[in-house]
Amino acid sequence: MTSTTSNDDLLHRIQERYGNLRKSERVVADYLREHSGSRLNASITELGQLLGVSEATISRVSRALGYQGYPDLKLSLAEGSRHRNAFANVPVEIDENDSLVTTSGNLASLLAASLQGTQRMLDGARLERAVEALCAARKILFVGVGGAASICDEAAHLFIKAGLDAMAYRDGYTQTIGAANMTPSDVMVGVSHTGTTETVAVALEIARENGATTIAITSDAASPVAKAAHVTLTTWNSSTPSIPLYGDFLEGRISQLFLIDLLYLGLLFRLGAKTSKQLKATGLALEKHYRQRGSER
Repeated sequence: MTSTTSNDDLLHRIQERYGNLRKSERVVADYLREHSGSRLNASITELGQLLGVSEATISRVSRALGYQGYPDLKLSLAEGSRHRNAFANVPVEIDENDSLVTTSGNLASLLAASLQGTQRMLDGARLERAVEALCAARKILFVGVGGAASICDEAAHLFIKAGLDAMAYRDGYTQTIGAANMTPSDVMVGVSHTGTTETVAVALEIARENGATTIAITSDAASPVAKAAHVTLTTWNSSTPSIPLYGDFLEGRISQLFLIDLLYLGLLFRLGAKTSKQLKATGLALEKHYRQRGSER
């Protein structure tokens, strides 16, 4: 790799190789990701002292990411700092000066890397526990606001077609009411990219107090939303600084939908004939409905 390697490529390489790094090496990778749009002026000794790691650790990370060494990595960051995207919450890998065809390729690579990152972070035991709870639920309530609310709507749509009693609430008032009426036989799923959405955290807490099983889908396992859940499924967290209420989190949404689809598939496979029968019934009902509407025109 040459010293002119782009900042975009650095972020992709961190995403791809993060799972293979040691704990101390991840400290360095996290710092590089968080400062990917800035020039790195510290010497290897100064950076080691700042992060509390050895110079050898920094050198290993540099080589693990494909650079000839720390100086080569510094030059790459300096080059990338000239192309920082000016739009909040838009990934730094997306350059507003690129053609739309180039942007489409970069976006596809970015979203694919986000899905791969979320896949690597999956905890099999937590995933199984979430699916088991959903399969046994009398009622399932999905809660989220903003962009996450759309994910909840999609989730409810999928689960209803499979014959489950599922609903999605997108405002704090209704979420609180729904949570207050949950029982130990119910499940609430809260979706929040940052994990700081207060209404979602409160709804999960109320549902949990009523004995319902609570599941969180968030990028921050230490957030209020995650802490209010019995089971937390973690999505990949972008290197782009997130500014709440400004735009949307492109990688976060696709990762959330990925986990919803995964839970849905797990539920279908676990319940087997029951969901298969209901999906066929749903399909026939929809076909009959639209045929009738067509004949009336």
